[in-house]
Amino acid sequence: DTATPEIYNLSLHDALPILYLISKQLSLQALNNILQARHITEIKKAEDIIKEQVAKLEIKNTELERFTYTVSHDLKSPLITIKGFLGHLVADAKSGNIERLEGDINRISKAADKMQTLLDDLLELSRIGRITNPMTRFSMNIAIRETLELLQGLIKIKKVKINIEPSMPEIKADKTRIRQLWQNLIENSIKYSGNTENLKIEIGHKILNDEIIFFIKDNGIGIEMPYYEKIFNLFDKLDNSSDGTGIGLALAKRIVEIHNGKIWVESDGKNKGATFYFTIKK
Repeated sequence: DTATPEIYNLSLHDALPILYLISKQLSLQALNNILQARHITEIKKAEDIIKEQVAKLEIKNTELERFTYTVSHDLKSPLITIKGFLGHLVADAKSGNIERLEGDINRISKAADKMQTLLDDLLELSRIGRITNPMTRFSMNIAIRETLELLQGLIKIKKVKINIEPSMPEIKADKTRIRQLWQNLIENSIKYSGNTENLKIEIGHKILNDEIIFFIKDNGIGIEMPYYEKIFNLFDKLDNSSDGTGIGLALAKRIVEIHNGKIWVESDGKNKGATFYFTIKK
């Protein structure tokens, strides 16, 4: 039989509509696959965002629990002191023991001051990110000099030598918070100098890509690696006998974060000084 099947008798003109339909179907299928892939990607991204937010909430809840416990504990301690020595005041007044009476009043005053400092620090921490000041352009040298004027008393008592790079760049930021950031970092270096004689603090900067990295370097007690993250937590202090509430570096971290920056510490170990870094966008 020499008859040719009808399909083989199709001319190119007749085949074009069929090829067009096939190509159209393939294109629609490819588009559908792309849309499905994009939809799956968006779902996955949404799931990742949800997981990230849940993880952050868990951290915040843990921090809140610890915060509540620590605040109640730290406030209870001076209250117990005040209540205890109020009882002594009556006895000392009746007995006419003026020396003990003055000592009791002094202890009560110190306990009240400790409570006031803790409450002030907690209030300041709650304000950061909630109460904002205008973003202005200013020289970092000016901000640091203004901060050092507030700390002159402490600097003179501890006989601290501070070297500041003379040509620090201008930044656009919340100047009030940046001064507060420097104050906490400088106070931290001084408070944790231990028995270091001739404490030296060096302040400077370097530029990396689109960020300015500022640093404060000291020759104090240093920090061992396991504590690099811990020291930025609320109420965590390397030396529990030191002055302060343990809120200073947590405040510093919050200030840097509301400026979309990062803060970290590096140290060669115990008694080898430490360098704190934080970033600000150009």
